[in-house]
Amino acid sequence: MVEVSERYLSFGQSCFVREVAIPAGETIEEIAKEYPCVDEAELKIVPQPTASLSGLDALIGVSIFLGGWAGTKFLDEIYDAKLGPAIKGYFRKYIERSGSDKKYSLSILARSKQTSGAVLICCVGSSIEEIELSERHIPRALGVTEKLLSSSRNKSVYLYVIESGKINLEPKAFDNLEGALEGLKRMYPAKLPKNIMIRK
Repeated sequence: MVEVSERYLSFGQSCFVREVAIPAGETIEEIAKEYPCVDEAELKIVPQPTASLSGLDALIGVSIFLGGWAGTKFLDEIYDAKLGPAIKGYFRKYIERSGSDKKYSLSILARSKQTSGAVLICCVGSSIEEIELSERHIPRALGVTEKLLSSSRNKSVYLYVIESGKINLEPKAFDNLEGALEGLKRMYPAKLPKNIMIRK
């Protein structure tokens, strides 16, 4: 059984929120009506002011519950057929306009009703094509996720980063979702402008 949350993950500049996160969120909400969450655990992210800059420009992610780990059903019936194409349609235009010198992420936050932990799978790339290369490895990450969460005894969030089609099946563990998102941002340090003039 698969349940899709109406709550979704996103971060980025205001133009990203307007052009991608809001319309993609409406798509996620529509699909969530077909696969509603029962007794949904509230997805809370406490905003934390930070001085760190990141080369990860934007992220949009769907939150799901996999009862009995129906990962294949989620990928085939929901993500590949409905969610992925719609979200990538909005994301493609934004990425093409923003440039390939930044990184972008399409993500899945997978949780199980039987455990309190979660897995954040992030497909990262500088273009939609690179993100799509990464999406091919989602089934492998979901397969490892089942074992990881069934043995997890705490509320850890395990972060898998799949970048440009390359995956490391050793996740990084964080105490909470905020920590995992901050850890993801820190993996991509901001590039400083090359044309800065120094005043004397």
